[in-house]
Amino acid sequence: MTDQYRFGYPADFLDKFPTVVGAAAFALNIDNTSDETAAEGLLRAQEGAVKAQFASVPLSSHPHISSWRSAFSSFGVKPTQYRSAIEALLRHVTKKGSVPHINKLVDLCNYVSMKHVLPVAAYDLDHISGPVVVSLANGYEPFLPLYGKEVEYPKPGEVVFTDDEGALSRRWTWRQSDRAKSTPQTSNALLTIEGVNDITRDSVEAAMQELVSLIKEYCGGEVSWSMVDRDHPWAVME
Repeated sequence: MTDQYRFGYPADFLDKFPTVVGAAAFALNIDNTSDETAAEGLLRAQEGAVKAQFASVPLSSHPHISSWRSAFSSFGVKPTQYRSAIEALLRHVTKKGSVPHINKLVDLCNYVSMKHVLPVAAYDLDHISGPVVVSLANGYEPFLPLYGKEVEYPKPGEVVFTDDEGALSRRWTWRQSDRAKSTPQTSNALLTIEGVNDITRDSVEAAMQELVSLIKEYCGGEVSWSMVDRDHPWAVME
């Protein structure tokens, strides 16, 4: 067992966010290169459902969106300037019509994210060093933005995903790093889904159950997953 197959919340983070609940899945030996049309079809159908759902009500009316906005505000981030991943995804669909096809795994993650209105992230385990920790930044964690060219650093106290080499995300779910992004060549992946404040454990668990089922159906491989919270702060691959 290597340390890279761990995901969790340290004590100081849980003291600040006692209601956080996450689900972490380790998908090994998956196929992210074969026929992608079915997975993309799910994504496009869900985009239609999103447009209908939010045709006459603002995104902020959804309790999951307001919960993430409150969480962002609590660590000093203006949530309408730096939107949570799920709000940014839904906003992109309602404003521009669709999201780009990236690869099969990302399509499945975006589908589940939109359906359950929760942030879903995929990381390539082969580009991660050590355990993945959600923590309060010290400000010295190097971070290369997705598709970016210049390294930047989080502000002290900002929520980040980190491994032994630096930050894997900034502003919690706002943006992932380029270093561990999912590509068609990804064969081992960490998938995370999180909720905070008024988002229930059942909501997060149902979303992960669906994502795991879809990965097994469309990508194959072996997938193990578990819930992560104050009482069970670490997920370890079984």
